[in-house]
Amino acid sequence: MLKAGPQGLTPDGEKKKARVYTDGFFDFVHFSNAKLLWPAKQYGKKLIVGIHSDDELDNNGICPIFTDEERYRLISAIRWVDEAFEDAPFQPEMSTLNQLDCDIIAIPGKCALAINLRGSRYISHPTTVETARYEEIRGSDRAKQYVISEHVTDQEVAGRLMLVTKSHHMETDSILEFKSAMLPFALDPVSNEPVISVSLFKQNYTFAPIVIGKKPKATDKVIYVSGAFDLFHAGHLSFLEAAKELGDYLIVGIVGDDDVNEEKGTIFPVMNLLERTLSVASLKIVDEVFVGVPPITTTRFVNLIKPTKIAIYPETHPRRFAGCTQLGIIKEVAPDYDATCEEILERITSRKIASSEDDEIALFSGIPLNNNQH
Repeated sequence: MLKAGPQGLTPDGEKKKARVYTDGFFDFVHFSNAKLLWPAKQYGKKLIVGIHSDDELDNNGICPIFTDEERYRLISAIRWVDEAFEDAPFQPEMSTLNQLDCDIIAIPGKCALAINLRGSRYISHPTTVETARYEEIRGSDRAKQYVISEHVTDQEVAGRLMLVTKSHHMETDSILEFKSAMLPFALDPVSNEPVISVSLFKQNYTFAPIVIGKKPKATDKVIYVSGAFDLFHAGHLSFLEAAKELGDYLIVGIVGDDDVNEEKGTIFPVMNLLERTLSVASLKIVDEVFVGVPPITTTRFVNLIKPTKIAIYPETHPRRFAGCTQLGIIKEVAPDYDATCEEILERITSRKIASSEDDEIALFSGIPLNNNQH
């Protein structure tokens, strides 16, 4: 579990610095990137994040799934990231900290807990390239090393695809067991107080609070969106940003694993309900999250949450909002960045991150993809 130190103090019990720097390429698994950056924020009042460019990564033998533009956009959207910039040097030096007016650099620890295909934990060691990145600066008193909490790697996600497994799926009700994992993602990193609310949708059309944060004011225009938000990517973020522009308070409904699987089949969703919820809950623009909502938004559900507008993708299937069209509150929004899960899955296949063996990569071709994998 991620834990915050006392207000104004670092996990080491020292006074927080004004500006703390950290860097990386932050590819693909959005909630894992957010979880990686959360403890770095605990060392300073402002977190400055450097993102390595595609060219810089290519020069060091790394081929990311997301482009540098996408990675910058996704990292900038995380609530505990104060500033982000592209073209960060792959090997930071003291001069890097001085140029950015940063007091310290937060460096992930030498090992981390990762999750394997069966859900068990193992120790994941950094590569030689990752270790060498901080060779000059690691021994400085301006370097703070922290341990990474358990996370899901891109190799794990590729493995789910390759093995066509659904063992990562979870029952909707079981998400209440993961309140400790959810809580940090809903907190203000400075005050340690909840700033968003997270609730579990129940079959009797009630909500069980998981985290109680702010609620909309009487004058707020409440916008509701729902979906799978699987393999969270820049297209999802762009859609949510466009939805938020319609009002003041954005509620995001996350459809449960069983319902997503019933609609899309095979191993979908690739990311389970908790993972998808954490990705959405980490965003600055999100005010509230409803977990395990029904895939079809009915009039009864609308009367429960009373949104001012429901934002949808232009290509959304009409049945998902059956019975709501007569309410006059559905609004199509066009995101400024178009991407789908299908495209992301094709990128994974082309990068061959799961294996270098052609016969194993060929297993990806057995997964039917839906063109509307938002």
